[in-house]
Amino acid sequence: MLRYFLLFVSAIILFSCSKDEPPLPGDSDIVYVCSSNSAKTYHTFRDCGSMKQCSEDVLEVSRKKARENERIICLNCKNRQEKQSGDSVK
Repeated sequence: MLRYFLLFVSAIILFSCSKDEPPLPGDSDIVYVCSSNSAKTYHTFRDCGSMKQCSEDVLEVSRKKARENERIICLNCKNRQEKQSGDSVK
């Protein structure tokens, strides 16, 4: 009985943590990630100043793939994007 309970709980955890998130606008955009295990962000600009800290290879991946690997957007890149989109509206 305990075995079935553990199997049931494992199945719930497995399916509730699924990476099948709905697609977001920009998911197919190319972003840049440092291949270091300690890196936690992705970058929308290859020339982002934060990329200088990367001592490993820089990879080009889709934004969706970066998010699936639990990367978040670099705050410098996010601010730069917002500034550029604000400038284009004016």
